Amino acid sequence: MQQSWDIENWDRKSAYEFFKTFEDPYVGIQVNLDCTAFVQQCKMHSYSTHHGLLYAVVKTANAYEPMRLRRTADGVALHDAIDIGCSVMQRGTKAFVFAYYPWVEGESVADFIFRAQQITVQAAEGVPFEDRPDRTNLIYGTTLPWISFTGFKHPRKGGNHSVPKIVLGKITSQAGRYILPFQLEVDHALMDGIHMSEYLSLLQENLNRL
Repeated sequence: MQQSWDIENWDRKSAYEFFKTFEDPYVGIQVNLDCTAFVQQCKMHSYSTHHGLLYAVVKTANAYEPMRLRRTADGVALHDAIDIGCSVMQRGTKAFVFAYYPWVEGESVADFIFRAQQITVQAAEGVPFEDRPDRTNLIYGTTLPWISFTGFKHPRKGGNHSVPKIVLGKITSQAGRYILPFQLEVDHALMDGIHMSEYLSLLQENLNRL
């Protein structure tokens, strides 16, 4: 479900009107998140760190209203809930497919991870490569568990879908802490740096208290 956003009384109306005309309105930032407490909890409970990260990312996005805003043909809409899609390696190959993980409000991290693992296994077993679904209540996710990156550039298909994009890098140990490279891209017509900062701060809090 989604509801129409009141653009006329929005404090970002002028920024929205300005950036919505851009051919590529996305802005991005790469940060290092402290995953020490998160990794410790995953080890304690035998959780998949990958699926635990997906849980934290989509849980935080659903709790933070600006991450649920999307541009439409008629203006801007606010989704009641959003899911996350992420790349999955096909078993026995170096090719990937997309898997989609629905968000269930109130679901525990353990239940989400169990369900997400089943979705990943099914995708890895040879689901044909297909484009992202024709809907916008998503976050687009990519995982790079082989690289502790310091920057990332997404391919562009065109169109004004305004879906946020995230990238999860390789978790490394640095001075006794676990560090995750994390990249976030959002539509500048809908979000500014302060909104990215607030989302990342909430994400860090959720990682700390998985």
